[in-house]
Amino acid sequence: MRAITRRTALASGAAVAAGVALTSCSGGDRDANDEFQEKVENPDDNVITDTDDRRIVKKKTEITFMSGRPPTTAENWDDVACVAKAEEITGLHINWGLVPSEGVSEKRNLQLASGDYPGVFYRTGVSSGDIVKYANQGSFMPLDQLIEDFMPNFQAVMDRNEGVREAITFPDGKIYTLPQVYDKDFAAMRHPKKMWVRRDWLDEYGMSVPETLDELEEYLREAVGRRDDVVGIANNGVGSVIEALLGTFQVGNNGPDVGNVDLDPDSGMVRFYPAADGYRDLLELLQRFYADGLIMEDLFSVDAQRVNTLGSNGLVACSTTHAPVGFFGAEEGEKYVALPPLKRQSSDETPTWNVIRPEVPTIGNFVMTDRCENPVEVARWMDFWYGDEGATAFFLGVEGESYEEVDGELELLPEITKGKTIDEALKPYALYLGGGYPGYATEKWVRAIETSDQALEAVNMLKPHDIEEVWPAFTFTEDESDFLSTTGNDISKFAEEGRAGFVTGERSISEWESYVQQYEQMGIEEYLEIHQTAYERRR
Repeated sequence: MRAITRRTALASGAAVAAGVALTSCSGGDRDANDEFQEKVENPDDNVITDTDDRRIVKKKTEITFMSGRPPTTAENWDDVACVAKAEEITGLHINWGLVPSEGVSEKRNLQLASGDYPGVFYRTGVSSGDIVKYANQGSFMPLDQLIEDFMPNFQAVMDRNEGVREAITFPDGKIYTLPQVYDKDFAAMRHPKKMWVRRDWLDEYGMSVPETLDELEEYLREAVGRRDDVVGIANNGVGSVIEALLGTFQVGNNGPDVGNVDLDPDSGMVRFYPAADGYRDLLELLQRFYADGLIMEDLFSVDAQRVNTLGSNGLVACSTTHAPVGFFGAEEGEKYVALPPLKRQSSDETPTWNVIRPEVPTIGNFVMTDRCENPVEVARWMDFWYGDEGATAFFLGVEGESYEEVDGELELLPEITKGKTIDEALKPYALYLGGGYPGYATEKWVRAIETSDQALEAVNMLKPHDIEEVWPAFTFTEDESDFLSTTGNDISKFAEEGRAGFVTGERSISEWESYVQQYEQMGIEEYLEIHQTAYERRR
């Protein structure tokens, strides 16, 4: 069956009629915008506007945020060394307003609905749709002039990483949020999960590292057949396994962050790839693996800790993860080797590797509201974290307390890491833990499992096969977002349920044609029109 693109959906006649009102953000409360703009253009005398001066205010100033606290971070951020250092340098004290990450979205939405909300939402994961909604209402403020006038470090990040500006620019041409940025050359962070097999078992079976699907299957059958209690492919969920095989089946050709769409190589149109023939073939392979006991039976219900326990006990033949040494322990984890992009047939060329994060993996973790009394101070404070000094502190803490420079490299002090994971060691010193932060990650100052020797060896093997064009998540207008949060969510849920059904065998591959037709009945035409429009806005 032809791939579902906007063109084929329009031709089917079975979809919902097109015609989304592609309105731009026009702003809501003009008075709030005017007051905010006045503070930007005429900051009070306490503000130091010279961006060459590390200090931001003449007299200590307190500013109130609402902040989402990941459980891996310190319970009180005032006790974190990098926070104290930033306050010492800038003169700003942040009243963080910490809320556990799992409940922060609900609390943020309640405050916005009540009209009683702070000047800044920090690490609260505001969705693209909500950013547009509250920008239209005049609650979220545009940051463009603040960036231009007071954020030279962030401007330098955008200049170096060309994809950043387009990822954070909304359909009205404005910027409302500051992003998490992975430096364009930071391959370790941009290549998250890889597929791993045990090198020692390959040697025992007289096998080379698998390069084809058949060779992987042969290895899995040997591992499961020869060893009691061994699990073939072990993961908590099938998503990572599918991602590792997207290039093999020529779908998901623009990376995982943009969701269920990619650019159809045949038509050049945006495609809904879970309805593509290549995706069907991928699910058919996994259905066979599952039926033959080569994938763990409780794949869709098991938690990550159980997978890690199986791995640390030497019972996992294959897993898709960042680096086994970080999850299975050094003793067992070091026995794994990463697979290259797998060929369907031995005569095929090596396919692309599609699991690559964009330069901007998340937005929505910093927004400034019309209640912000200190927009220039906050902008300069955020810019501190995008510069070398602030970013080093954000990721490594304070020199001499948690890290030192050795032969030009920044290294964690051995006394803080002894007997601890990197996260445990850095908890009293750094603030990046738990992800979902506005900030700038580079190989110079990030120390994580993604930068382990095992992970880097795998990344260097995969890099020559990287896809050429990695898409960050699209931004949408309010009308587009409304559709995607309702019908779009239904389509995504149907795709997820279908994926599970086909892999476990609850659905037969013979049902594929009727399954695809259901997408057309659900509104895939409008879904694709919206994504095609979002894609074209960026061209």
